[in-house]
Amino acid sequence: MEKRSIYSGPQSCYAIAEGIYVEGGRMDLAKAAAHLYLHMRDLERGFTYDHECRRIKMTPELFEARSKFLVKLCREQGGSDCDEIEKLVNYVLKNYELPTWALEQARRKIVKVTRLM
Repeated sequence: MEKRSIYSGPQSCYAIAEGIYVEGGRMDLAKAAAHLYLHMRDLERGFTYDHECRRIKMTPELFEARSKFLVKLCREQGGSDCDEIEKLVNYVLKNYELPTWALEQARRKIVKVTRLM
């Protein structure tokens, strides 16, 4: 099976399995907040997906790694708000919650899959 994005885009594992996904494109603060929201959701329920869309255990270590990867991805993509993303990631790793302002931004970047019949 092909390797897919786990959270981003309409062809992601999340879109296929959960019916929601994070809007695609370059990483920014709002998209990072959306990813963090889904990471926390996965941690709370105890599972997530790998790049082949198989269900796997979401451990605190995987939660931390995926969260920190958002900063790396932002820097690789030449993002302008990577320092803010890093601060948000550190806040979430310390408090296991999104600040209210970040939750509002996250909700705007999470897309629900609509299926036409």
